[in-house]
Amino acid sequence: MKMTEQKKTTAEASSPPPSTYNLSGFTGVWNLIKNEEDVVVKKKVAEYITEIIGKSKMDSYRVIFLYDDYSPISQYHSNKIYEAISDLKKQKDILLILMSDGGRIEPAYLISKTCKRLAKNRFVVSAPRRAKSAATLIALGANEIHMGLLSELGPIDPQISGFPALGLTNSLEKIANLSAKFPGSSDMFAKYLAQNLKIHDLGYYDRLAESAVQYAERLLEGKKFLNGKTASNIADHFTNHYKDHSFVIDVDEAVKNLGKNLVKESEPEYELANELYVFLELLDFCYRIEKKKTIRYVGSIENGLDTNNIKN
Repeated sequence: MKMTEQKKTTAEASSPPPSTYNLSGFTGVWNLIKNEEDVVVKKKVAEYITEIIGKSKMDSYRVIFLYDDYSPISQYHSNKIYEAISDLKKQKDILLILMSDGGRIEPAYLISKTCKRLAKNRFVVSAPRRAKSAATLIALGANEIHMGLLSELGPIDPQISGFPALGLTNSLEKIANLSAKFPGSSDMFAKYLAQNLKIHDLGYYDRLAESAVQYAERLLEGKKFLNGKTASNIADHFTNHYKDHSFVIDVDEAVKNLGKNLVKESEPEYELANELYVFLELLDFCYRIEKKKTIRYVGSIENGLDTNNIKN
């Protein structure tokens, strides 16, 4: 190898990482995460997301995020979202990109109510994939819910340590039916319940489910529905009708229950959310492989990105 070529190769090997990255593909995202500290990644990601929103002509909205595939909705999420819109004072409509498997119903209710109160005219939710349980509760407060073929809402089924609140009552009903069918087993069931069931839990679980209905009804008030449906019976339907916490309420089921005035399919708001979902999934994948971290994007474009170490 000639001396000049050797010097060139050495210089290339020791050259600093590029100041710009093409984040529209895997290579650019991977190199950004590999070469830069989290604070730089955060800035570059925010710039890229702002560029996507500008190209989609959605910058008339204040676009905010609740993209969290790893932790349930909590006060952390409500605080971050309030921080992102507290200065708005009805100057812009709000578009919430929503991706969550749910969580606590109280912060979910406050997120929806706050967005609705601070938006100029419209609070819009776009769910590119899963907006389940408490995330569905957030969506019910919106003026529009934008969905696509892979979007899914879910039953508003409050969970306690991973156990559905309605499950305790259902379990007792099942035991009662078995005892009636097999009378000889009643003593065995009675001893089991006495050892394992705390009576106050039964009342608490039932009241929690009833609270979910009340919160949903409040968020649905003022909306117009077809076929004689009311906020009250829709709230009850979303909480008590479906028998499985993971039940998929797809766009067709959502339209059937909420109507086309509320549920919109494959419109620009959904297309934007889907593009951002694909990008954030890629970002999360690269973080998990390269830095053993997961990401969540909650709140504003500028301050939404947060990373957490993967626990072994």
